[in-house]
Amino acid sequence: MSAIDRETGASRYDRIVAAFKGRTRFLVQTHNNPDPDSIACCLTVRYMIQRETGHDAVIAFGGVVGRSENRAMVRQLQIPMTQGSLIDYSAYDFTAICDTQPGTNYSSLPDGFVPTVVIDHHAMRPETRGAEVAIVEPHYGATSSLVAEMLIAKGVPIPTDVATALYYGIKSETQDLARDTTEVDVEVYRELEKHMDRRVLARIETGRVPRDYFTEVLTVLSTAVIRGRVITADLGILRVPDMVPEMSDFLMRLEGIRWSCVMGEYQGALWVSIRNSDPDGNAGEAIRKAVSGMGSAGGHNSMAGGQIPMPGYTDAEKEDVKRAFIDALSIGIDRNHPDVPEIFEALGADFPMERLWETWLVLRGFA
Repeated sequence: MSAIDRETGASRYDRIVAAFKGRTRFLVQTHNNPDPDSIACCLTVRYMIQRETGHDAVIAFGGVVGRSENRAMVRQLQIPMTQGSLIDYSAYDFTAICDTQPGTNYSSLPDGFVPTVVIDHHAMRPETRGAEVAIVEPHYGATSSLVAEMLIAKGVPIPTDVATALYYGIKSETQDLARDTTEVDVEVYRELEKHMDRRVLARIETGRVPRDYFTEVLTVLSTAVIRGRVITADLGILRVPDMVPEMSDFLMRLEGIRWSCVMGEYQGALWVSIRNSDPDGNAGEAIRKAVSGMGSAGGHNSMAGGQIPMPGYTDAEKEDVKRAFIDALSIGIDRNHPDVPEIFEALGADFPMERLWETWLVLRGFA
């Protein structure tokens, strides 16, 4: 029996296409510092626009396409992308954002701007409800799975470049179906396998890296600290923010580790990424609580990320923020951790977790 819900998938496709009606100027936007999942989703929506209206669409992004594999993906698949800072949003009568939602630090939309269509696989945000079409399904392992299912359900031919992008989007987001996947992700992945170009995929996955990449690997290894089953590392000033999640994945390979956390500074903010292999853990919940009162974050059971603004902070103030975050994260993922402040030991095992975070933040001066 197929895991793909063809009726629902086709309905989602039709809802997006209905939003095209009467419009001629199309913009599709990734999240900031886009990853393969976001890029693939945007490429797919652009294909839908071209197929259903005959018009083209601009693909915009905020930040940088930093990771070597991501740049190789854009280059090998010849995906035209425009820096969001160059976009006049008033010039478009249709805007879709993919793998993100309005009201987050991960989308560079103008303040108060409401996109026409939102497609994402994270928890629904209140700002998203203002969109004409909101297709938000947190149980999918990748947004690429969500949009690919629409094409398959509708019986729409999938071009090789789109199939390759979607396949790599799912592969990278789920670590080749090993992380936060559903039966739908698996079935869609296998279907895309029939249409993708393996040679192009190989060139994407083996993209050349700059010399600075190896310096950053050395930094991670030299700053890594192990606390019980948790490993943390500080990359310092970042060349590109993509290194934070990449190195968080890298450290998870260490034997005996259940949680990894990597952080780094980029454009006045602390970027943090955590990974989790603990079956009882929830990375998204842990990081949201850890940055509460300081920044914003989100994610899934096994992977999550966040940002904490540090505008104009001194070096000492930045170190305070980093320590505050690590302390909070340690409390959230292991209440018996040896680094948990003694005051919380005195609160007792039955002390409500919500109050624990609240009390800790007050004591640290963040609330």
